[in-house]
Amino acid sequence: MSKSNLLDTKTLAFNDIIGNGKIYTVPQFQRDYSWDQDNWEDLWNDILNIYEENDSHYMGSIVLQNNGDSHFQIIDGQQRFTTLSIISLAIISKIKELAADNIDKEANEERVDLLIKDYLGQKDSVSLKYSSKLFLNENNDGFYQQRLLNFREPVNYNKLIDSDKLLWDSYQFYIKRVNELYEKLNSGEKLASFLKDVIGKNLLFIQITVEDELNAYTVFETLNSRGVELTSTDLLKNYLFSLVAKSPTDLNQVKSQWKKIIEIIGLKNFPVFLRHYLNGRMKLISKEYLFKAIKQIVKTDENVFTLLDNLEGSAYIYMALGNPNDDFWKGEKELIEAINALKLFRVTQNKSLLMVSYNKLGNINEFKKLVKSIVNISYRYNVIGKLQTNEMEKIFNKAAIKVNDSNNITASQILVSIKDLYVTDESFKNYFELKSFNTNNSNNKKLTRYTLYKIEGQLPNGNKYDYLTDSGTIEHILPENLTEQWEEFFSEDEHVRNLYKIGNLTLLEPKKNKEAADHTIDIKEPIFKSSKYAITNSISVSEWNTSAIKQRQAELGRVACGVWHVQFD
Repeated sequence: MSKSNLLDTKTLAFNDIIGNGKIYTVPQFQRDYSWDQDNWEDLWNDILNIYEENDSHYMGSIVLQNNGDSHFQIIDGQQRFTTLSIISLAIISKIKELAADNIDKEANEERVDLLIKDYLGQKDSVSLKYSSKLFLNENNDGFYQQRLLNFREPVNYNKLIDSDKLLWDSYQFYIKRVNELYEKLNSGEKLASFLKDVIGKNLLFIQITVEDELNAYTVFETLNSRGVELTSTDLLKNYLFSLVAKSPTDLNQVKSQWKKIIEIIGLKNFPVFLRHYLNGRMKLISKEYLFKAIKQIVKTDENVFTLLDNLEGSAYIYMALGNPNDDFWKGEKELIEAINALKLFRVTQNKSLLMVSYNKLGNINEFKKLVKSIVNISYRYNVIGKLQTNEMEKIFNKAAIKVNDSNNITASQILVSIKDLYVTDESFKNYFELKSFNTNNSNNKKLTRYTLYKIEGQLPNGNKYDYLTDSGTIEHILPENLTEQWEEFFSEDEHVRNLYKIGNLTLLEPKKNKEAADHTIDIKEPIFKSSKYAITNSISVSEWNTSAIKQRQAELGRVACGVWHVQFD
């Protein structure tokens, strides 16, 4: 096919797009209406700016597939198109209200008929019935046609699906804005002009028209690569559905399975999940090229079913990897603790590897060994070292592909393949000796508790308390408030540099923490000696200064090497 037949591009006003008897349909399997108040507010403000400045406003691109006889499918742009139809409805509704109140009755009734014809529907020359200019997807079209286009309230708002609630809320939002506008315009004639001349003539679109589905997907990919905000989830969904659309039975089955996967993952999380899934099977790809990657491996209806089966199976483990309370880990205390740690670290680059490893290892103890080791690797690499995550992702990606392609593999073999991520003891101690945790940040505070409790459990007289449930508090030996007594040992600059060093932090019972308060070390030390925590009752110094903090941090670093250690076979 020549390039000239691939697409037709024009810059058109909303009036040009909506006029001339054209009918627009949102594909039945495209996503539901999803715009919310922020979107509605932004669009309305843009329209008011057009009105006040007598200027035009570009609405971006709208991608249409020409189905012949003035019928078009909206490949991209349904949210904007639907919302503009709702704004039209709100304006027409106000003019109807004016006519009902005998305000310029005959003229406003005629305006209502003409505006409905121009913006909402056209009277058929044979049946003399109005036919809608816009048909939404299978979930929203019934409500749009039966309620909105007929200016009828829903019977029971609370029983509506979420997207239908958004449609009705959008209508109510614009009804309110049109009422506010009417206070300035004060006539049906000016309201009609606002719709026809301000919105209709000055909202401009780049209309891209394609002749078939394949070219529609090509345009989608092109726009995606150029940074236009399109939904890769919608794109994938449409593509998969189109491959099985020739069989209603297959289509229904695919739709059902797709819905199930989305319910497990969540619509917003799906692209991230899909990327982790693909990165466990092929060379590292970015979010922008997800659809292109799928097209390379899914070309037949059989491929569609295979992909969806794999995605559904992976969805459960993917969600469990982000939720320590998932039933996947029921009764597995060590795994629950490990998943909790990875969640705390906010490290996700390992998910591709863990997803494929869960299925390939086939042994919960082997999987447990792998997860616990990845926790230790991640603590060294991400939490303490703060090293490059791009390099980490590449190594996990290579390891995941290796696991996916193998028939028989052990946790030890997998660990060898990611050994380059393991920060050596020497480097780890160096990083650790410089580490600070600003405990005013909630996540840093949790990381501090995690770190101190894990070290506590490693000490000779220490105890393995649970950092999530134990009542211990974080004690700043050099207090956050620099008192006159402490100024003898620390300048303001030294206070700032040392306050959140790990060497200055310890665990203390709540009552003892209050008792210690901002006192100097000579008063605090006897309190520390009475603590149940070995990490605290072992503190024994005559003076607390920068040297003491540095020395204690080095000692904790040596212990930490044993806590976050991985044995490579």
